[in-house]
Amino acid sequence: MAWNETKLTLTGRICTDVRVWNANDEDRMVAAVTVVTNERKFDKDTNSWVRGRELFMRVKCFRRLAAAVADTFVKGDPVVVTGKLYTNKWEKEGQPRSDLELEATAIGPDLTFCKIVLLRDERSGMPIEPVAA
Repeated sequence: MAWNETKLTLTGRICTDVRVWNANDEDRMVAAVTVVTNERKFDKDTNSWVRGRELFMRVKCFRRLAAAVADTFVKGDPVVVTGKLYTNKWEKEGQPRSDLELEATAIGPDLTFCKIVLLRDERSGMPIEPVAA
């Protein structure tokens, strides 16, 4: 763990297809998605819930996590992502540009909005068998 790194936990839905690089080499595999989170608030005037502001966050992960994300998630899935937040900087046509990216250290389904069947991985030390959610 680095000193003064910015940690973030984000809940939302995957809004892009999972993009994968180096798919045949788990030690160098990279997966990327965009996660959108929508604020919802209660409007007393209309007596209903309305959409508020949105946040679109690019999420990138590596190695075993990238392989698991590529095998598990599709566009629309509700997720909880935690990781380190970075600013990417570059120049385009002489103008400085930047954007934010979350380097995920963990990604899982948001059980508030879905149910899962858990399959234990042989690397976890637990027997490989389905466990009902």
